[in-house]
Amino acid sequence: MNSPPVSVVIPTFNRRQSLAKVISPLLDDPTTGEIVVVIDGAVDDTFEFLTDWSSSEPRIRAIYQENSGEALARRRGINEARFDLVLLIDDDVEAGPGLVTGHARLHSGSDHLVVLGYMPVILSSRRKAGQAATILYAQEYEKICKLYEKDHTEIFRHLWGGNMSIRRADALRVGGENEVRLDYHADLRFGLQCETAGLTAVFDRSLVSRHWHERSLRKFAVDAGRSGIARAEIMWEYPDLAPTLNPLLDKSSRGKLVARYLSPPWIRPLASPIAMALSYWSGRFKAWRLEIALARALRRIETAHAFRKFSKIVARRSTVS
Repeated sequence: MNSPPVSVVIPTFNRRQSLAKVISPLLDDPTTGEIVVVIDGAVDDTFEFLTDWSSSEPRIRAIYQENSGEALARRRGINEARFDLVLLIDDDVEAGPGLVTGHARLHSGSDHLVVLGYMPVILSSRRKAGQAATILYAQEYEKICKLYEKDHTEIFRHLWGGNMSIRRADALRVGGENEVRLDYHADLRFGLQCETAGLTAVFDRSLVSRHWHERSLRKFAVDAGRSGIARAEIMWEYPDLAPTLNPLLDKSSRGKLVARYLSPPWIRPLASPIAMALSYWSGRFKAWRLEIALARALRRIETAHAFRKFSKIVARRSTVS
C-alpha cells in the first residue's frame, strides 16, 4: 500500500554546498511529495541553485525570506506545505534510504504524533586534532537517544530535531509568529510547545539519517554563548525547567565549579581563551581525553557567562512588561 505524499521542509542558511547531498536522497523516496526549502536570508547563491534545480525537478520549492531565525523559517515552510504530513529535516542531515516512507508509515492511523528519527553524527575513522566539538556532540546525542528509549515522555524536554515528522495541522497549533527569536535551542522550545499542545512523541532508530557536524573551537565557543542566551529565555518561559537549563546548577560537581567560578565577567576573558588554547594544543599532541575535557570546560564557561548576562536582561524585560 502506497503512503500518502509527504512535504519535506528544510530551513537553511548559507549551506549551498551541502544541500545537494541533503536533497538528493529525499528525491529518491517515492513518498516525497515536495521539498520546501526555506532560505533564511542566506547571502550565498542557494536560491539560484535551487531555482535552477527545480526547473528539472518540480518537487523542489525554494522560498526566500529575510533572516528571521530557524523557528520562523521552519514555521514558514510548514505554512507553505501542501500535504498533511510534514517531515522536518536540517540542512546538514543526509536521509537514509526510505526515510520519508518510514516516517509516513509510523503516522498511519495515528493522530497528534511527533516522530523522531535517528541521526548519528558522522565521525572520521581516524581521530584528528580539532574534532573535540564534534566528538562531544556525538557522545551527547547518543546519551539523549538512550534517554528517549528509556522514557519517551522525556523526548519533548530534550528534543534534538533535524529528523522529525508531524502532521501539518498539529504543527500549525504549536508556537506562534510573535514568539521571541532564539538563535539556539529552537528545537527544545518546539518540543516544549508540542508537549503543551498535548502531542505524543516517539523515537525510532530505524528512521536513519546521517548528521554532518563540523565546528572549530572558536565556533563551538560562539555556539556555547548562544546556548546560554537561549537557556535564559526558555527558562523564563518554562521556569520548572531551571534545574536542567541553568548551567550554574550543573549536575557534575566539577562542571558546577567551572560554571560558577570561571564564567563571571572579571575572570571569563582570561579563562575562556586559556581553555580554548589548551584544548587546541592537547589535540595537536594527541592528548585526546584532555582535549575533550578542556573543550567541555570552554563550553561551560561560555554558556554560563552568557546565561548570567542575559538572565538579567530577561528579568528587566519581564519587570517592565
